[in-house]
Amino acid sequence: MMDRVESGIPGLDEMIEGGFVLPSAVLIAGAPGTGKTTLAVQSLFYGARKGETGMFITAISEPNWVVQKFLGSFQFYDQSLIDQGRVVFGDVGEALRDDPSVVLEVIQTEVDRYSPNRLVIDPVSVMRIAIDDDRRYREFLHDLITYMKAFNCVSFLTAEFDFSSIITAMEGYMVDCIVLLSYPREENTRRKYLEVLKMRGTKHLTGEQSVDIDKSGFIVQPGLR
Repeated sequence: MMDRVESGIPGLDEMIEGGFVLPSAVLIAGAPGTGKTTLAVQSLFYGARKGETGMFITAISEPNWVVQKFLGSFQFYDQSLIDQGRVVFGDVGEALRDDPSVVLEVIQTEVDRYSPNRLVIDPVSVMRIAIDDDRRYREFLHDLITYMKAFNCVSFLTAEFDFSSIITAMEGYMVDCIVLLSYPREENTRRKYLEVLKMRGTKHLTGEQSVDIDKSGFIVQPGLR
């Protein structure tokens, strides 16, 4: 029987047999504004409240203070967990700009230092642009995922993909789980959805499931359209 950890996202665990497989790599894909960062960091704080260590690594997208300011509006955000070192924020943007070849080493150094149980890299798609070679990027992803699994860690990689692009994306083939977020236009409005496209070793609920994002955070409503 596979070990699992609860996601901390209301409604999601019942879709995926109780939680994410431990260890595993999870790709959270979707257009800007669909809730990728919120979902991933909410899971970090959930684990931290249970005694885990969570690490958030940004890759140029936004400075950590901006991310933390944005997250501070959610009820799951707890500054005391950051002060205690249970949730750690890091930045590999400078290394990525100066020498993309050392980014994996920088990440490994931070992981060795904190030994996180959950890791978020937000977004991994920026690294794909910086590491401008398919073979080297594949090697980077393979080495990163393998390294994190040795720590018995759940790794969340965010990326700006829609369904049409993710089915051919290198990242999609290499991760264990794909969670696709979307907000299609319906009549005169847009509604947010979550869909589990792939989850190795798990009988998961398929199809688009309705999502709400409010002050409490990211909420999935399985069975609702």
